[in-house]
Amino acid sequence: MIRLVIIEGEPLSRLGIKSAINQEPDMEVCGEAGAGIVGIGLAQQLKPDIVLVEIGLPDINGLDVIYNIKTNTNSKVIVLTYHSSQDVVNSALQNGADSYILKTMDLELIKHAIYTTYQNNCFIDPEIAKRAFNFACQNQKIKGKRYREPLTTRELEILSLIARGLSNKKIADELFVTLSTVKGHSTSLFSKLGVSDRVNAILKAKELGHLKELGHREAENLRAI
Repeated sequence: MIRLVIIEGEPLSRLGIKSAINQEPDMEVCGEAGAGIVGIGLAQQLKPDIVLVEIGLPDINGLDVIYNIKTNTNSKVIVLTYHSSQDVVNSALQNGADSYILKTMDLELIKHAIYTTYQNNCFIDPEIAKRAFNFACQNQKIKGKRYREPLTTRELEILSLIARGLSNKKIADELFVTLSTVKGHSTSLFSKLGVSDRVNAILKAKELGHLKELGHREAENLRAI
């Protein structure tokens, strides 16, 4: 019996997936959660074979959920999401996701992904696989461990101030630190996000869930950077 936990913020999607899985004689949903923190707790408590995770969760970044589950449990993780960006796919796999499928409610595809992943194989949604990116699942894992450098609290603060359009000097004044300190954190921030400038840092951070939706003021500042 393949035991699964579903971490999905949309109740109707969660219900539909759960109903389809429970119709299979060799699958069962042993737990479900509408938020990341609760889902992590369920995965640690119930120790399912597979956890289905949506990237866009209401409380925390889905990438953090994946990383936590893969670090603290033996469960396999299948990402089931609307996010089809290559960068997000790569980030999910780098954080330990075993498979990645798009949320099209193709229930047969979901079940196929579950069986494939349960057999220790990586399954990538055909729509994503059609794109010309050569990302190998097995090469992103080093002897069973997943490595990722999370953004620090200070880097997140600086990221937020960058999104508001503040210069490095004004950020230093806002945080009561030196200009060189701000530049050092910014360099580290850009490196972790894989970008070289402010605009792409903000766009990548939004895509990965580090920033909430930009308000009107931040959006205007972004265009002015």
